[in-house]
Amino acid sequence: MACPGCATVEAGQPMPPPWRNPQVVTSALSGLLLAIGFIGGKSGLAPMPETGLYLLAVVIGGWYFGREAIETLFRERQIGIELLMGIAAIVAGLMGQWAEAAMLVFLYSISEAAEGYTEERTRHAIRALMDLAPRTALVVRDGKETQIPVEQLQVGDHFIVYPGEAVATDGEIVEGRSSLNEAPVTGESVPVEKTVGDTVFAASLNGEGALTVRATRTSADNTLARIIRLVEEAQASKGRSQRFIERFGHRYSPAVLAVGILLALVPALMGLDWQEWLTRATVFLVAAAPCALVISIPITLVAAIGTAGRKGILIKGGVHLENLARVRVVALDKT
Repeated sequence: MACPGCATVEAGQPMPPPWRNPQVVTSALSGLLLAIGFIGGKSGLAPMPETGLYLLAVVIGGWYFGREAIETLFRERQIGIELLMGIAAIVAGLMGQWAEAAMLVFLYSISEAAEGYTEERTRHAIRALMDLAPRTALVVRDGKETQIPVEQLQVGDHFIVYPGEAVATDGEIVEGRSSLNEAPVTGESVPVEKTVGDTVFAASLNGEGALTVRATRTSADNTLARIIRLVEEAQASKGRSQRFIERFGHRYSPAVLAVGILLALVPALMGLDWQEWLTRATVFLVAAAPCALVISIPITLVAAIGTAGRKGILIKGGVHLENLARVRVVALDKT
């Protein structure tokens, strides 16, 4: 599921609070209108304003997943869970059950908002790894030291790393000797002695000696940046369980919709109470929609891979995360 309103996360940006997420805001507003309508109805509010509050809750709460349902139907030619929820809410409203329609939309929208916000937090946690590297570099040009944004570093530039500072980008030492803590990149907890000719990695922390380093990679292509890209690509790769659930959802949702339509039409054609069977069909659509099942695996994998990446563990895709369940023996070196 896409996260509408989730901006691309840049290094150094703080995690936006939930109320800055459009999906969370619309879902919360839908719940507020639902509560006001319910309390107003119990307090003697006229039916017209009460219905108006519920209708507004449906429109606001269903704004994002309603658009997604339409796009999935017409662009991808697929019937998704969002369409089932939308149809159920519309039918409930047309039958005069606006409170039930508003409750349905609110509950589904809050689950969608929670999923989207979880994905946004995971993306932010991964991009925050870029903060391990400095944002500026002290380059030597024409014999002068100049502070520049790390994005402006070019391959071949010479930059200075003083004790206690982090290395701006991957490079080769051309002057100096020191010990560097490479734990943020390699996981090695013991500082490594480095001298002229040795390679250093972005985000490594310099120890006691000043170093002059020749950049061998730009900030966009250094080891740290590639690790971040690998984690992001890993989140996009799908394991067997996720592929199965997606195939299942693509076939199951149309089947549920077809059964719901038959459940509403056939009894009516047989002379039975059409309103009662329309209600039953609506309940069936809501009960049979595999919301939790379809959402559970993708959001679990995204959160797990993102959390692992934040702790320095690179899992290259959901399939490898699933394979961990079959691991029986783990061998570790001294670190």
